[in-house]
Amino acid sequence: MEKITRYLKEVRAELKKVTWTGRKEITSGTIAVLVLCVIISLFLAVVDFGLSSIVRLVMGW
Repeated sequence: MEKITRYLKEVRAELKKVTWTGRKEITSGTIAVLVLCVIISLFLAVVDFGLSSIVRLVMGW
């Protein structure tokens, strides 16, 4: 039981050292991730359409 208590005290001490990100950073990071997801999705859609068109052309469909 002593080890568990010591462990929890150490965890608490380490959590006090953590620098938590603010709301502004979280919001800007989230927006950046969403924008990149949209850009990558559009890029992959264009590549998929292009490759599908090439395959259809070659196969004669």
